[in-house]
Amino acid sequence: MRYQNTKSNRKNWVPTPLGRKGNLNRWIERMERACPDPELGEVVWLDGYSGRTAYKAIGFKSNGDVIWQRGKVIKH
Repeated sequence: MRYQNTKSNRKNWVPTPLGRKGNLNRWIERMERACPDPELGEVVWLDGYSGRTAYKAIGFKSNGDVIWQRGKVIKH
């Protein structure tokens, strides 16, 4: 699997609600493989997902788990 990790420019980031169901544990595992040690604000695209859909690290829980926000990067 290939994953692309980049830092996001905040003004180019648009959050989008999930609006779909799936296997949350499997998705969490994919995110951990894609970006095992993310920095705050890092954006991750997963292979096999929409080219515009990405996930941004917006915080961390007290146990260290990442809080991801689904969204997209708008290119001008």
